[in-house]
Amino acid sequence: MPGTIELPLLPEEAITLGPRLAVIETPEELVFMNASGPLMNCSRNDATAKRYIGAVLLTQGLAKGDDLAAVLGIHRSTLFRNQKLYREGGLEAIRDGRGQGAPRRAHKLTDEVLPIAQACLDQGRSQSAAAREVGVSETAIRHAIKTGRLRRSQRPRQSRAALSPGERAERDAAQAQGAGTAVKRIEERLLACQGELTEAAPHFEPVEGVANAGVLLALPAVIGEGLLRSAERFYAPLKAGFYGLHSILLCLVMMAMLRIKSIERLSAHQPGELGILLGLDRVPEVKTLRRKLNELGSQQQAARLAAALTEQWSQGEPDELGVLYVDGHVNAYTGRKHALPKTFVQKRRQCLPASTDVWVHNGAAEPLFFVTSPINGHLLALLEQEVIPQARQQIGPEKTLTLVFDREAWSPKSFEQWHAQGIEVITYRKGKQTPWDPEDFRPFSVERDGKSVTYWLAERSVRVIPANRKRPAFWMREIRRLCKNGHQTAILTTRQDLSAEQIADHMFARWRQENFFKYMQAEFNLDHLSTYATEPADPERLVPNPERRALEKSRKAKKAQLGRTHVQHAKQQRDGASPAKQAKAIEAIERLEKECDQLTARINDMEKRVPLNSIQDADKIVHHEGERKTITQLIKIVAYRSESCLASMVEPFFARHDDEVRAFLKAVFRLPGDIIPDYERNELRVRLYGLANNRSQQALIALCECLNAQQMKYPNTNLRLVYEAIQSH
Repeated sequence: MPGTIELPLLPEEAITLGPRLAVIETPEELVFMNASGPLMNCSRNDATAKRYIGAVLLTQGLAKGDDLAAVLGIHRSTLFRNQKLYREGGLEAIRDGRGQGAPRRAHKLTDEVLPIAQACLDQGRSQSAAAREVGVSETAIRHAIKTGRLRRSQRPRQSRAALSPGERAERDAAQAQGAGTAVKRIEERLLACQGELTEAAPHFEPVEGVANAGVLLALPAVIGEGLLRSAERFYAPLKAGFYGLHSILLCLVMMAMLRIKSIERLSAHQPGELGILLGLDRVPEVKTLRRKLNELGSQQQAARLAAALTEQWSQGEPDELGVLYVDGHVNAYTGRKHALPKTFVQKRRQCLPASTDVWVHNGAAEPLFFVTSPINGHLLALLEQEVIPQARQQIGPEKTLTLVFDREAWSPKSFEQWHAQGIEVITYRKGKQTPWDPEDFRPFSVERDGKSVTYWLAERSVRVIPANRKRPAFWMREIRRLCKNGHQTAILTTRQDLSAEQIADHMFARWRQENFFKYMQAEFNLDHLSTYATEPADPERLVPNPERRALEKSRKAKKAQLGRTHVQHAKQQRDGASPAKQAKAIEAIERLEKECDQLTARINDMEKRVPLNSIQDADKIVHHEGERKTITQLIKIVAYRSESCLASMVEPFFARHDDEVRAFLKAVFRLPGDIIPDYERNELRVRLYGLANNRSQQALIALCECLNAQQMKYPNTNLRLVYEAIQSH
C-alpha cells in the first residue's frame, strides 16, 4: 500500500476519496481502486467486510474519515472505533465487531423481530404502529429504515388519500353555492330537517394539516371531568337536528380551549376545519349555536348539572376539601333594555347594573361551584344561606369545614355560631388595630409550590366584641405578619389545631383565587354574557325604602346647614355683631332644628325596607337570566380544570411551571396536525406537528404518551384516541 501512486485516470462512475483512492458504487457492491486497478471490494450487506475495509483504508491514510464513513454507510464514530480495534488486535479484533468498544449488535430489532416489523410496514401501517407491534421505539424503526435493515412500504397507508388543506378549502368552497360553506353531509342534513335524525354521528376521514388539531389533546381530560356524562343524565335529547347534545357541548368546550371568547367570534374561523375536530363537516353557525344554547336553557337543568359536577370533583379530590376559599366576583350587565339592581364594580370604579357570583375553590385553588346572587346580596348572607349548606353536603357532616375569605364577611357573631356548628374561619381582621412590638415577631418557613417562603409572625389570643355589644366577647386566635415596610397584617381564626405558619399560609394562598379570576377573564372571557335576556325576580323581596332614604338625605343636608349656622352665630358673638344679626342667626337655628325634628319624626314612622312591588311595576322586576349563564360558566370551568389536569402531566419539563405550563398548553392546542382514522383497528390517530424548541417537543411527546395510556375513546364512537408528536428523523 505505501507504494501506491496518485490516480492518473478514473472511470466515469468512480468517486474520488483522496489523491490515491477512488470507489465505484453499484447496487450490489463497493469496489475500491487505485492507479494500478481494484484493491478490494465488498458486498453492501457484508458488515464484517465493511468494518475490515474501513479500518485498513483509514489506517493507511488513503481517505478521510467523513468521506469513508459516508461511502460505507456507517457512522464516523464507528469507523474510528474499528480503526482502534484493528491497531490493537488486528483483523481478529474486528471480525465480528465484539471487541471492547466495538459497535454492539441490535438487541431489540433482532433478526427474529425484523420480519415482523417489515410485515407491518408492508401492510401499509405507520412506523409508530410497527414500533408498537414489536415493542421498540419509533426512533429504532426509523434508524433501521435509514440503515437499510427495513424498507418503507410502497403501499399507501390509507385506502383513501389524506386531503391536504388546499384540497379541503377547494371542496368547502365548492359547496358554498348549494347547501352552504363546507356542508358535505347533505343526506343527513335533509333527514334532520324532516325530523328523522336526532344527532349526526361523528365520522372521520384522513386529513392532513388540520388547524388547531392540538385541541384534541384535551379530550381525555374533558371526558374525565364528567361534563358529557353528567349532561346525558339531566338533559333530554335536543330537538331533531344535525347537531345534538354532544356536538354542541364539545363545540363550546373546544371554543373555550382555543380562546374563541364568544359565540359571535366563531364566524371568524374556518367552519370546515373546526368541524373536522368534531367529526362533522362543519361547526354550527352562530345562530344555530345560539338556538341550541337557548334550547338547553329552556330545560332548566343547569343547577342539577352544576351540582353533579361539583359532587364528582369533590369525590375525586377529597383531601382538598378541608379548606375552602370563598370570594365574590361581579359580572356587569351591559344590556340597555332592562334596569337591573346595581352594585359597585371594582374594575370600573363605579356602580353599575350587575350580578354577584360567590365562587368556592378547594385547597388546591381549583373551582368547585359558584352561587349567583341576582340582588347582589351581602357575602355573609350568601355564606350562611348557600355556600355552607352546599359545602357541608359535599364534605359530609363529620369533617371539619374551614372557610377562608376576606374581611367583607366580617361578623364575630356569625363566627361564634359557626364555630359551635363545627365550621371554622380564617379571615383578615377588620378595622384599625394597635401595632404590636416588632420584637414579638419570629421567622417561620413554609413550603409553597416547591419554594420556601419565610413569614415573620406573632400570635395572641384576643377577645372579639360583636358590633351590637349585647353578646359577650368571643375569643379567637390573632396571627399577625410583619411586612418589610413595617405594616402588620392581622389574621383571625377559630382553628386551634393548626400552627401559626399554617394559618398564615392558608390565608395568603387566597391570592390564587384572585389570580384565577384574572386568568379566566383574560383567557376565557369569564365576564362575557351569553345573553342579555332577563327573567322575573321575586316581587316580594324587601328593599330599602326609597322615600325614607330621600328624607334621610334631606335631614343630613339640614343638619349640615344647621352646623354652619351655629358656626356663623358663634363668630358673630365673638366679633360683637349687632343684636339684629345675632337674632336673625338664632331664628335660623331654631327653624332648622325644628325642621330636623320633623324630618326625624317622619323617618321614624316609615319602614326601613318595603316590598319591591310597592315601589316598582311587577313587569319591571327582573334579573339576569341564570340558565344560559350557568351553562357557559360551567363550560369555562371544565375547560380550566381540564387544562389544569394536562398541566400536571408536563410540569416536570418546566422549571417555572406556574408561568410556562399554561402558555405551553395554549400553544399546543393551536398546533396543526394530521387526523387519520383506522376503522379496522378502531383507532383515531392524531399526528401533531412539532413545536419550536426541544424542551417543548419532549414535553409534548411525554404528554402524548400519558394520554395514550388512558386509551380514551372519542365520544360517540369506538375509535380509541392515539396521539403522536411528529419528530425529526
